[in-house]
Amino acid sequence: MPRISLSGFTDPARRPRYIIWTGALVLGFAAFVVVAMGVTSTRWFCSNACHKVQDDTIIAYGRSTHSNVSCMACHMPVNADPITFTLHKAKALGELYLTVTNRYELPLNPGSHLAMDGEHMPSEQCTQCHSMGTRRVTPTKGIIIDHDAHIEEGVTCTTCHNRVAHKEDFELTLKDPRSGEPNRKHPDFMKMDSCFRCHSQADAERPPGDCLACHPKDFELKPANHDPANFVRDPGEGRAVHAVMGAEDAARVASATADAHGEEVRPAVSERDGEGLDILPLSEVSYCGTCHDKQEFCNDCHGVEMPHPAGFEKGHGEAGKKSPDVCANCHTSEGRVTATSTEFCNACHHKDGDPTKPWIPQHFVPVRAKGASACFDCHDPVFCARCHVRGIQ
Repeated sequence: MPRISLSGFTDPARRPRYIIWTGALVLGFAAFVVVAMGVTSTRWFCSNACHKVQDDTIIAYGRSTHSNVSCMACHMPVNADPITFTLHKAKALGELYLTVTNRYELPLNPGSHLAMDGEHMPSEQCTQCHSMGTRRVTPTKGIIIDHDAHIEEGVTCTTCHNRVAHKEDFELTLKDPRSGEPNRKHPDFMKMDSCFRCHSQADAERPPGDCLACHPKDFELKPANHDPANFVRDPGEGRAVHAVMGAEDAARVASATADAHGEEVRPAVSERDGEGLDILPLSEVSYCGTCHDKQEFCNDCHGVEMPHPAGFEKGHGEAGKKSPDVCANCHTSEGRVTATSTEFCNACHHKDGDPTKPWIPQHFVPVRAKGASACFDCHDPVFCARCHVRGIQ
């Protein structure tokens, strides 16, 4: 086996050959790098060779208005110098390894976090083609958008337009190689609830969420899912639609917040650190809160904090003392306390009676046995007067 020695460069007889072969090797390697850089920057390589793991992303790309724009135009820094270009390629080798060994997880780029990365996806990636100074903006009917105001606040294009080149309006095809679970679609930040990652109905420190700031006066503000006749109150024994929606929304947000922050509770007024935008994860955005200040809108209507906070049952008697109709508003089919109501409270508070029958007609039996003072554990003395003095209201 021939030995490779640098001594040839010091030997006058062998030096010319060493210089020639070294030069040839350097030129050959440079040619290989140039060709490799070019090949790995083509759409073919991105979609068919390296990134088969991104089949769903490539399908979405092919269906978009950007399908004739090269991948590198958006995913490589604008006017990148050779060193930046090379480092970008070197970093991608890690992704290639995960692809070849089937060690990747789906979905890739979960939560569209790259769209929120101002360093990876600054507005220059878009404005190199789209000039906001000359571009005619055509928002969806019923939407008012002030791009200049957002640009001044440092909102990058993909903070909102995250799926513009990869809109997932089809059934995804891939499965996670580890779990076998189907690939999940990415959030679309062009939906209304995504606006409330920044905007708020309740937090004065955040951009306003007033409806007329984004919708014209003739826009129908009430969504279609509020149209059912039982949305506000269910005439039967079931729960009103808004109650089910509100409870599910509150539970989802509480779960997402707990997963993200543990036992820490996000402050009512978010603090800005001066290092970029103060943006909530989409999972922590309340659907109901996009239109309503829940603390005021829900609580003012119900007369008690809604949804009930943890530990509410320990002190909920105070609400019942103020007005039993506060509880009856949700927990009786009539929406008020009546002589025929099978009251929600009976199961816990009126165990002396028959829980399958209305409480009022039978309440005098335990009252005679225990005395009227037993009632005052939950009710104010004037509560009895509503029926016994003035008659049932």
